[in-house]
Amino acid sequence: MSISVSGAPSATTAQRAANSPVQRVTGWLTTIHHATIGASLLVASALWLLVATVIGVVLGFDRLDASSAVVDAGALTQLFSLHRFALVFGVAAPAMLGLVVWSLPAQLHAANLSLSRLAAFGWWSWLVGSVTVLVSYLGNGGPGGGDAQYVETYLLGLGIVLVALALIAVSVAATVLTRRNGRALSDVPVGAFAALVTALGVVLTLPVALGTIIYVWLDYVNARVAFGGADLIDTWLGWVTREPHTLLVVVPALGVLADAVVRTARGRQPLRGVVLIGVGISLSVVASSATQQAHVFALGDTPTGTLQSLVPYALFNLVPLLAPLVVVLLSLLALRAGTPGISGAFVAAFLGVGMIFTGLVGSAAMHLDALGLVGTVFGEATLVYVVYGAVLAAIGGITLHAGSVTGRALPDGKVVLIALLGFVATVLASLPHYVAGFLDQPANVASGFDDSGLVGVTNVIVALGHLLMLVAMLGFVGLVVTSRRGDAVTDRYRVEQPA
Repeated sequence: MSISVSGAPSATTAQRAANSPVQRVTGWLTTIHHATIGASLLVASALWLLVATVIGVVLGFDRLDASSAVVDAGALTQLFSLHRFALVFGVAAPAMLGLVVWSLPAQLHAANLSLSRLAAFGWWSWLVGSVTVLVSYLGNGGPGGGDAQYVETYLLGLGIVLVALALIAVSVAATVLTRRNGRALSDVPVGAFAALVTALGVVLTLPVALGTIIYVWLDYVNARVAFGGADLIDTWLGWVTREPHTLLVVVPALGVLADAVVRTARGRQPLRGVVLIGVGISLSVVASSATQQAHVFALGDTPTGTLQSLVPYALFNLVPLLAPLVVVLLSLLALRAGTPGISGAFVAAFLGVGMIFTGLVGSAAMHLDALGLVGTVFGEATLVYVVYGAVLAAIGGITLHAGSVTGRALPDGKVVLIALLGFVATVLASLPHYVAGFLDQPANVASGFDDSGLVGVTNVIVALGHLLMLVAMLGFVGLVVTSRRGDAVTDRYRVEQPA
């Protein structure tokens, strides 16, 4: 399938539509075209979002009454772990990388990705690895699992997923570095620059997690004295599904917002260089893979002790906040300097990045020792904020680039409504757990805490929030499908404004 940037389907696209179902399936299985690979990742992330939202609903209602259980107590550890895997490696990572793979060549005016076969291999490897992880949980494996064989299967599947994402990231980085058509790196669209940042972050950090998996596996199949048994797997690997590390995965959301606002404002980005710096700040999170632990700020007995606690806390928790903050503020500046109109892409991306920022702020607050939030559901809320924010940004990115890649743009009005619905869903699925965290509701349990009063209400609201996000996702999928069946329209975003 070739790219059409003129607003009309290409001849190749028409020929593919005329092929038999067998030929189309065969073509999908063997393709190395960026649009098909990216779309496959996006569809797969939507399916994992279905899994994540269903688990969120179940856990929310299970924690409504701490004296009774919907899920067997022995399976709760695995269910909470599966929820985190689904959110980070099932939804956020494939959605963001899928969006990049799908749209990056169009942003650079290139025919395809560099190392496209490597990207295709990464996609299929991710699919195999993620299915392997899901099967391991179903077989009583995963962290806290009781079947040793399926616990090992979980570690294998997770390792495959990490390698696959790194392979896709290598292809993305190579594309940005080699297919710029003579432009300086500072002159490419911010979305392409953000893709390079996230690709570098993934390549630099996920191998560290892979090394940890190997050590944990060696210990698990032998004495189990260095790393512990299955119950402690998340203790050693939990940093890859915590903030601020998740920021590295969702950096493309910042690029979507920066590009969408320039086109929406019909003007220039007054401080483009500062925007690039803001996006680049996200790479500071790479340092988190060196320590693989959370850094809590606590007042020391002496000024020196306090400073020793403050410096790593600020480096790992406060500096990453600058990335989304800079992009959001300069996006508002660009709107003020231009003549903006209604844009579904901008609304979805702006709300998405706002949710990501809210999650990172929550993570920074959680690591203040004086607040006592570590070990509460507050941490779960920060992750949901970041991942659901990435989902909203992905909706904005698909809307932004749909005309350039497919020749069929999405209607702004409907996208705005879906984005607002997703925003409400994100707040409902996260904010109540911010409140419950201050009320000391413990994380990863459904019993053993006081569920009276506001705590019980917050869990119901969280469950409804996850359910509402599922509705928003299904609505957007339906919108994309119906738009693909309609007549070709001119891509509103094809002509880029000078930056």
